[in-house]
Amino acid sequence: MLHEATDRDLLGRLSAKVGSLQISKWILDEAGSRCSGRQVESLAFEMAARYLGGEPLQYIFGHWSFRSLELNCDRRGLIPRPETELLVDLAISAIAANPAIVNVLEIGTGTGAIALALASEISGLKILAIDNSPEALKLARENLAAQASLKSEVEIVYSDLFSSLEDYGPFDLIVSNPPYIANSAKLDPRVAGYEPHQALFAGEDGLSVIRRIIEGSPSVLSGGSAQHVLIEIGETHGRKVVELALRNGYSQVCIRKDLAGRDRFACLVL
Repeated sequence: MLHEATDRDLLGRLSAKVGSLQISKWILDEAGSRCSGRQVESLAFEMAARYLGGEPLQYIFGHWSFRSLELNCDRRGLIPRPETELLVDLAISAIAANPAIVNVLEIGTGTGAIALALASEISGLKILAIDNSPEALKLARENLAAQASLKSEVEIVYSDLFSSLEDYGPFDLIVSNPPYIANSAKLDPRVAGYEPHQALFAGEDGLSVIRRIIEGSPSVLSGGSAQHVLIEIGETHGRKVVELALRNGYSQVCIRKDLAGRDRFACLVL
């Protein structure tokens, strides 16, 4: 917590070092939550040095907020982003419009953010969250264990897309924030140098995983009236995703934009 003149001085010095008042406030609040007295200043400047060295703030803190959740966050999983909160909104809207949606599959769960957000906000779902990274699965399970009052059931298991789902499903809704960046893309070093590459990059066009999701989803969907697939996509992928979905028999295909007006989500109905 900040304490008048002393802390205003500390915040000013920290802000001068970091170059951002908001980030300095976050760092100082985090340091103050962990220790007291002179240790706060020492820890705050240590965190600032790590941030200036390129490490993401989320990994420095070891946790980050996603909707109403506070999640453990480290290099085992992709950092939850505000755009993905909109993907959760789309899933909630689909469920609200179709009560037949009960069984949900999340592909590439990472921190568990999407599955846990849905389970915390909607009652009566059965959510299977999968990932092909053993380290990400450990992180997601830690976050699941920390949630005391989920409204829906969540199970977290290993599967490389649809490879290990023989004992699960069928599903009414599939939701995914898969890797969708082209291998040749140049990313901010704060992203490329720290976040897991298998959660970021997806072939020459960034569509290798999205393509597999669109092609493979019909085999695990329920076949009833509730057959939705919601995918976060790259901003240049809209047209190709529409063509791919139509070729694979989806009856409704819609590309939704993010808050910046960029193509960001594929909403598909089989």
